[in-house]
Amino acid sequence: MKRSLITIIYVLFFLISYSQPNYSVSINTNPSSGNLFFQTGGQPAKPISILDSSGALIFWDNLGLKGWDFKVNDNNKITYYDRLSKGWFVMDSLENVVDSVYCKNGYTSDLHDFIALENGNYILFAYDDQPYAMDTVVSGGDPNAMVEGLIIQELDSNQNLLFQWSSWDHFNITDNVTANLTSSSIAFIHCNSIDIDYDGHLLISSRNLDEITKINRITGDLIWRWGGAKNEFTLLGNDYPFSRQHCLRSLGGNRYLLFDNGNFSNQYTGTSKFSRAVEYLLDTVNMTAQKTWEFVHPDSLFSPAIGSVQRLQGGNTFINFGNLQNLNMGSILCEVDSTGQLVFELRFVNGQNLYRAHKFDWFFTFPGCIDSLSCNFDSTANFSDSSCLFSTFSYDTVVVNGSYLWNGNSFNVSGDHAILLTNSVGCDSTAFLNLTINNSTIINDFPRNKKKLIKIVDLFGRESYALRNKVLFYIYSDGSVEKRIILE
Repeated sequence: MKRSLITIIYVLFFLISYSQPNYSVSINTNPSSGNLFFQTGGQPAKPISILDSSGALIFWDNLGLKGWDFKVNDNNKITYYDRLSKGWFVMDSLENVVDSVYCKNGYTSDLHDFIALENGNYILFAYDDQPYAMDTVVSGGDPNAMVEGLIIQELDSNQNLLFQWSSWDHFNITDNVTANLTSSSIAFIHCNSIDIDYDGHLLISSRNLDEITKINRITGDLIWRWGGAKNEFTLLGNDYPFSRQHCLRSLGGNRYLLFDNGNFSNQYTGTSKFSRAVEYLLDTVNMTAQKTWEFVHPDSLFSPAIGSVQRLQGGNTFINFGNLQNLNMGSILCEVDSTGQLVFELRFVNGQNLYRAHKFDWFFTFPGCIDSLSCNFDSTANFSDSSCLFSTFSYDTVVVNGSYLWNGNSFNVSGDHAILLTNSVGCDSTAFLNLTINNSTIINDFPRNKKKLIKIVDLFGRESYALRNKVLFYIYSDGSVEKRIILE
């Protein structure tokens, strides 16, 4: 857990408990490993949080207007949006903010999605509202209407602009067949997610167009359009078009996963509206779309806005039903296996909504001593910084003429001595002394011992013979080693 919060969480719990997410775990059978990452919406605070796989809170912090879409990005660093400065922040595992990223050419970065690539590049987008004479498009249109456009940018690691794409060159306002085109303000695109496909080209999800679009990352040309009024694919099998979708993700091999909010689902199913996680396989030669997997919650949950979905490494799927206020409920996070069985479910109290939620095998790095047998073991550390200290023992065998001063004490009688020393971190060090007082002027031999001396070596392992005032090591036939110094 974040060290600076350990005391705060407990001491100030009753004063700031509203800042922590309020939830309960309703199902926890066999979820995959990893931690849950999200920012809790609702008033008054919007904390970022990390939960372990069982749902236990292991980190939280209130970053104010920062923290939107809190997640581990492709560069293995945390990223999140700042709604005050309108930019994206990049944080390393030591909680150091290492970069902040903003759109170029005067555009304002949007908060819906952001990619931080392994090579250091960044991909982000901005809305581009422009005046448009809608009276030239539809009868009764506003001649001074403001119409939403979309700008996509890719920046290198030094934040130089590499690529810029504008929807004004590729989309028409009439592509949206559900918008009120006589309004004074028309948000006809509303892009809410961006991803990179298996071949390196861009994918965007445009909620208000009910469309997924693939864009050539070099030329900017449209490769294909899927869903909505300009759909180029034939839907196979017993399925219906997605609507007001979020969080499109490429799974590779023309397989795509998305959170289908299902705002128009009732028009096709004849039931009440409900949301789902759904996977498709596209055939880009015959231009067909085949549903290969879906999950509809047993409670037929309907999230008319926000929400997310993520395919985990082991094959499970992590789903966020983000906005359930119409059901007087907070967000519900689910993990389901490949057969659609719930293996984990976490329910938030009403009023706490999650834009997105993710699961990653990642946590902040807290350096320290992680060996529980050490004197300075740090229970909050999860990464060794080689600072561990242990209780030690030292053995000295000394032959000397006259008295010998050792650890502040003077000895003039042969024998064995010991002393216990304690350092500043509480490590006990025990020193042993085997002292021989030899009053003859010439030292002939060491105390007799049944073991046989094989050889004498110096500190560098080089063979030597008995010398005065020099540390030497005596190696015996029984495998024991003694460190000795013969003092004048």
